[in-house]
Amino acid sequence: MPSDLFIHPKDGQDGGIALTILAAEPDFYPDNLWDQAPEDGSKSGGSRWWCLHTKPRQEKAVARDLRSAKVGFYLPLMVSESRTPRGRKLQSVIPVFTGYVFLKGDENARLEALRGNRLANVLEVFDQDTLENDLRRLRKLLTSGLPLVSEPSVQPGMIVRIKSGPLTGLQGTVIRRGNCDHFVATVEFLSQGASVHLQDWQVEPVIGQMGLADRAG
Repeated sequence: MPSDLFIHPKDGQDGGIALTILAAEPDFYPDNLWDQAPEDGSKSGGSRWWCLHTKPRQEKAVARDLRSAKVGFYLPLMVSESRTPRGRKLQSVIPVFTGYVFLKGDENARLEALRGNRLANVLEVFDQDTLENDLRRLRKLLTSGLPLVSEPSVQPGMIVRIKSGPLTGLQGTVIRRGNCDHFVATVEFLSQGASVHLQDWQVEPVIGQMGLADRAG
């Protein structure tokens, strides 16, 4: 598993051991990252988003290094549940995108990220606005408290905007899985995302936009 476990044992009511989740590490820096107005990343020397492709199981270490160096970043995290062979429930906090951390900074920040020898590559992001909007939508989904599933590849579907419920205003793709509809917030740069079961929320189609798979066609 590409993550540390954040668990704490305590006595359960049945005399066994229950494992509960501890507070996760900060997933972004600085604290006002999402309060800042988007910058024009096309300007030479300006702050912009970069996508860091990490070596295996190095996502959180990269995030710690960036935070220590006071370099802006976002590492999307989600709670994953599993069970031991004896049936005990484990909760862990894992990256939504295995092997990727998003850095927000200038060229000096990019060079700082390369110092730790934890990266396989640094990917330049040309469409800054789209990535910024995708990350903001994804964070709203991840902080909703709803049970989520990582989507390693984006399936075709209708682009909608949620009109009611805890995700009101969020735009994403609706896909069908089994007998249930799921709402997917996608980071287009990676063609990956996270999904949640679409409950009895009202949605409206977003006219004039297509899903990733439709564009690829």
